[in-house]
Amino acid sequence: MKFFSGLPTLTNQDKFNIAQIAIILPIVLLCIPTSFNRRKELKSDLIPNPLILLWSFIPFVLIYALRVLCIEHIFPKLGDKFIFYKFYWEPGVREFRVKRFALVLFKAIYFWISAPLGILLFRYEDWMPSALFGKGKQDLELLWENYPYQEQSPMLNVYYCWALGYHFHSLVFHMQSEKRNDYFENLLHHVATVFLIIFSFCNNCGRIGVLVLILHDIVDAIMYMSKSVNDMPNQVPVYCGFAFIAISFFQFRIFTLGYHIIPAAINAKNYIPDGIPGSYIVFYLLVGLLCVLWVLHAYWFYLIIQIIVVAIKNKGRLKDPHALG
Repeated sequence: MKFFSGLPTLTNQDKFNIAQIAIILPIVLLCIPTSFNRRKELKSDLIPNPLILLWSFIPFVLIYALRVLCIEHIFPKLGDKFIFYKFYWEPGVREFRVKRFALVLFKAIYFWISAPLGILLFRYEDWMPSALFGKGKQDLELLWENYPYQEQSPMLNVYYCWALGYHFHSLVFHMQSEKRNDYFENLLHHVATVFLIIFSFCNNCGRIGVLVLILHDIVDAIMYMSKSVNDMPNQVPVYCGFAFIAISFFQFRIFTLGYHIIPAAINAKNYIPDGIPGSYIVFYLLVGLLCVLWVLHAYWFYLIIQIIVVAIKNKGRLKDPHALG
């Protein structure tokens, strides 16, 4: 009961997000047996072994421990020196922002490692599009070549375990965090991301999964680095950072995801062999989850535009919609 008593008042957007989670979870539970048994059903060593994902426990523990160390002991000391009090802040706001600085700095460091890592590992793969800095043939049709009997690079397994470890750690921390106004939006995002990683891996859709992970990491790297300077006395870096957030958000999470990645995912139906149990259910689930992510991104981009409009009206004062509430 303590968990539920700490929940914020539900808005219409919260109810919509909860409804999406309620729809997704039963379908996911139905797909778990077929997805985890895909390798056994197809009798092929080319289908990934789901047990490989257990290695994600190593980055999960490592990232979890580093997060606790950095956010609770190291970065707050930097934030205490870095963040200056503003006269219009209410009591307790500076303390909140020092803690938030520690969190966003930790996430910025992670994504500035993860995004370049993903690009460097896969930039010469022929299925990597130019929109994500691919240098090969840049042919999205190759995402499904010989599907589902695709031989994947060992680096794809490593990258998936790395990503799953981080995103599962984020889900665990989010469920333990204060129930703010955007709690259900972020919960939906974390749940959809973790399920996408697991199901795309088990069903040998790792190539398109890599693209989704990289485009999200690129934007997150820019976003969290920009948020880390949000309370600087000089507002010029804040304005520049926010401009980069808006541009990158639209380019990658709206345009690249909506124009390149989701159509490529829909194209998978032309490559699914007949007679594979549950394959089309998994296909529709993966496409549905990608669409859910796109809708969330469209909503967040709308918030970004709102902030820009308000900043213009307020002569330059920016407010991060996720900073308070």
